[in-house]
Amino acid sequence: MTMKKTISVLLTALLLLGLSVPAFAASVYESYRIPSGSMRMIAHTGYSAVAPGNTIPAYEAAGKSDFWGAECDIQRTKDGVWILMHNDTVDDMTDGTGTVSELTYAEIMEFNVDVGNDIESYPGLKIATLEEYLDVCKQYGLHPVIEIKANADPAYMNEVVEILSAREEKDMFVVISFGREICVCIKELMPELPVYYLIGFENVSQEDIDFAVENHLDGMDIHVFLPDDYVNAVKASGLDIIVWTIDDLDNAERFYKLGVNAITSNSLTQEQPQGNLFQKMIWWLRDIFACIKSCFSNIFKTNCPS
Repeated sequence: MTMKKTISVLLTALLLLGLSVPAFAASVYESYRIPSGSMRMIAHTGYSAVAPGNTIPAYEAAGKSDFWGAECDIQRTKDGVWILMHNDTVDDMTDGTGTVSELTYAEIMEFNVDVGNDIESYPGLKIATLEEYLDVCKQYGLHPVIEIKANADPAYMNEVVEILSAREEKDMFVVISFGREICVCIKELMPELPVYYLIGFENVSQEDIDFAVENHLDGMDIHVFLPDDYVNAVKASGLDIIVWTIDDLDNAERFYKLGVNAITSNSLTQEQPQGNLFQKMIWWLRDIFACIKSCFSNIFKTNCPS
């Protein structure tokens, strides 16, 4: 292609891009359709791209979008209330300080959530309980995906199972955990409940797969960094697969092609995000970049001899 022709093609492409961006920006996520009965999408700590994660607004936003499930993290207070919080202290999520297990629920309710996307829209936002989260999931038909932290005391797993067993929608629940003892304990207490063994950033061994199979777990929740051959090894074992945390279309497409059962995402959905103007601009720019990438890859595609 001559330089003159290249410039002409580029100018034409830019003109077409300018005309098509508004329509493309409105439909880029709709272009990533997940066929019914195939890979499902789970909102990581709720729709955390548009509201503070692990809070009721994030789960309401997930419920209003096209997610199959919504993931949360739970911790136990000093007086036995299970609340939504990722870390074992309240410091990173609220304006308070202290270890969750050393604070009562009443003490924690004195604090306000002070971090997260669009936090300014939620003054006085409080920490949610496990029951409140389950209520929102039920309201919107979301499958609760409950992470029990690996440092949780197995002696209290009967409390979690009691809460879940009492719910009429319990057939929708999924439990995930990095803690092997937690996974085994939950599965023994509630055999019908799907339990997934969480895997971190590291490449894992066949022994990890064997552990899940031998303890009758339902699947593994693996990290996006893991290579294809490991994903295929998990599939070959007969275990289901959830992948965390995917926020780009390329990796979502990769795992879709690998045939995983679900992906967890902070942001990917089949609908445009509902957030403040700044967030919408960021997503719009990402849409433009995706469109430019697609246009230029088609323009300069060559038919190379095999």
